[in-house]
Amino acid sequence: MHITAGASTGENALSLPVIKLPENLEGLIRADHFPCQRHRWNTNEEIAAILISFGRHPEWLSKEVKIRPKSGSMLLYSRKKVRYRRDGYCWKKRKDGKTTREDHMKLKVQGTECIYGCYVHSALLKSFHRRCYWLLHE
Repeated sequence: MHITAGASTGENALSLPVIKLPENLEGLIRADHFPCQRHRWNTNEEIAAILISFGRHPEWLSKEVKIRPKSGSMLLYSRKKVRYRRDGYCWKKRKDGKTTREDHMKLKVQGTECIYGCYVHSALLKSFHRRCYWLLHE
C-alpha cells in the first residue's frame, strides 16, 4: 500500500506540509510511528493519523519509488515530488488498453470526508492491490 501525502496549506522550515484539519477533526490522535508493513486494511482513522503526522516525521517520507515493493508494504511519498505509480507492477487497464484503471473514493473520519482513496487492481493476481491515500483540503 502506498500512502501518498499531498494536502497542505503552507510549508514549514523543512518544506514539509502544514496540515490544517476541519475543527471537528482537530482532536484526532496523531501517529507516533510509521508501520513499514501491514497485512490488513488500515482503518480510515489509522490512515488519517499517519497523514496528519508525517509533517513531524520527515524520516517517514520515501524520496524515490520502490520498485516492486513486497505485499503489505506501507510507503509514504510526496505526491508532488515522487512518481509513485511507476512501481514496476502490472495493473489492470481501462477498456482503451492504455491507462490504468483506478477506483477513486472519498473516505470519512468521524463523519467528515477528509481522505481521498485511489485503488488499483493487479492484472495478474486478483487479491493484490495498490491503495493510495491523501488528505482532502479546501
